[in-house]
Amino acid sequence: MKADAALGVFVVGLAVLMIGVVKEFNLTLLVIGGLLMLGAVAATARQRRTGPDPEVTLQPGGESRPWRRRR
Repeated sequence: MKADAALGVFVVGLAVLMIGVVKEFNLTLLVIGGLLMLGAVAATARQRRTGPDPEVTLQPGGESRPWRRRR
């Protein structure tokens, strides 16, 4: 699921949840809204990044890093 679609599902879930609160804590609407929001968050959390892993180092420098030179 793309992020835009997941955001839309999350907003709809939030709206259903708020309607459940306004309607004197209607349990059915609260559960449906909560499940929609939880599903949207879970769908975006499972997305995989494409491309190489980012290079993370704690030391500054470019290609001339002494710890990266081939010996």
